[in-house]
Amino acid sequence: MKSWIILGMLAFIMMTMLGMSQSTKETTLVNLMIESGMPASASEEQIKSEVSNLSSLYKAINGKHLVATIFPTQDVVKSYGNLLLTRIGSDSDFELAMTGNHSDEKLSSLSFIEQSIMLKRSKQYVESCKICGKNEINVSGFMPQSFDQNQDTYRALDGLGIQYDAGFQSGLLFAPGHENDIWPYKLEGHSFYAVPVSTYALSGKKMVLQDSYFKDNGLAADQWYDALIGKFDEVQDKDEPLVIVLTTSTSGSGEYLDSLNRFMDYALSKNAKFITTENLVTLAKTASHDVSLLPTNVTKECLTCNQDKSLINITAFVLGNESIPTANNSITVGTF
Repeated sequence: MKSWIILGMLAFIMMTMLGMSQSTKETTLVNLMIESGMPASASEEQIKSEVSNLSSLYKAINGKHLVATIFPTQDVVKSYGNLLLTRIGSDSDFELAMTGNHSDEKLSSLSFIEQSIMLKRSKQYVESCKICGKNEINVSGFMPQSFDQNQDTYRALDGLGIQYDAGFQSGLLFAPGHENDIWPYKLEGHSFYAVPVSTYALSGKKMVLQDSYFKDNGLAADQWYDALIGKFDEVQDKDEPLVIVLTTSTSGSGEYLDSLNRFMDYALSKNAKFITTENLVTLAKTASHDVSLLPTNVTKECLTCNQDKSLINITAFVLGNESIPTANNSITVGTF
C-alpha cells in the first residue's frame, strides 16, 4: 500500500513539474519597436500623414491592451506629433525612446561632437513629451536610422547614460563574438546593451524583421504576415524573444497595418506576452528570463478624464476625426 502511495505522489509531482514546464514554454515574448520619422524638410502633407500613421499604429496596438516602444525623430517631436506622444506617454504603458533628427539620416557621416550634440537634443525632445505634475519621461533606449552607427555613436550613448541600443540584427549585424545572440547583450567596453532585432530565413536568405525592409524588397503585406507567423512559430516553446521593427510609413495604414492586426491576434491566441524594449533588456540581465517579474499586458487606464480640459481638446484632433492644425500652430517642445 505504501509503495502505491509513494508512486502516486511521484506521479503527481512529475505531472505538476510537466505542467509548469509547459506553462513556461507557452509564453512567447514579443517586442514591437515603432520607428516614427519624416524626411528632412517634410511638407505639411508629410507631417499630417506621419502623425496620422503613428496614431493608427498606437490605436491598433493599445486597442488590444498591448504595448510597444516608440522611437520618434526630432522632426516628429517638433511638429504637432508632440501632442500625440504626450498623450501616449501619459495614458499608456508604451515606452518612449529616441532616435535621430530625421528619417534616413546617416550618423556615421557625423563627427563624435556632432553626434553627441544631436543625440543629446533628441533625448531632451522626447523627455519633453510629458505633462508637468502628471508624469515623467525618462529615455533609456536608442535606435539609429537604417541601423547606421559607429564607435562615435557608442561613445555618445555612453555619455548620455543610455541603457540600450537597438541598432543590431540577429546573425546579420552584431558586435564581434555575438553572431548567435538573440537576447540583448552587454556591448564590450560600453555601458549599454545591444538589442538584436529578429531575423527570418526566406527563400534561403536571412532577412531582418523590419516591415520597410520587406516592402522595399518588393514583398507584399501577406508575405510580411507569413514571415511574422513563421518566426513566431519558430521561436515558440524556445527561450527566444521575437523582436520586430515597424515603421509608421509602412505599417501605419493599408495592408501592412491589416497584417499587423492579424499577427497580433494570432500571437495572443498563442498566449504571447508583448513587452517594451526596456523590459526586454531588464529580462536579459537576469539568467532566468522570468516574465513573471514584468507587468501584465494591460495598459494604464486613460488619465485624460482627470486632466485639464485644454489637454483633452488638443489631443482630440490627433486621435480623433478633427482636422490637424498646420505646422505654424504646433506647440513648442517643453510646453507641458
